[in-house]
Amino acid sequence: MTAVTLAQVAKRAGVSMITASRALTAPEKLAPETRARVQAAMRELGYLPNLVAGALASARTRAVAVLVPTIANSIFADTVEGISAALEPRGYAVLLAQSGYDPAR
Repeated sequence: MTAVTLAQVAKRAGVSMITASRALTAPEKLAPETRARVQAAMRELGYLPNLVAGALASARTRAVAVLVPTIANSIFADTVEGISAALEPRGYAVLLAQSGYDPAR
């Protein structure tokens, strides 16, 4: 099974490749109806953006590093869950690391 391309999404939504790309990178620049059409096409086709390719093309990783003392303490686990819940819908990935309460890390 091959991955769905942005070109296929654009064709399904009846927009240009640039417009389909903007729906991912700068959705505020699109009319709400256009953005909704592109998002619907993405859902229908099962499109998943290639975050690595996007990072290379834009020189942005869309990743946020989160360093916590430990994940064993539920307060930190809950905090990371909240951060993830806020960032993922905006297209960001969370990179998690723990310091083990070592300030040198």
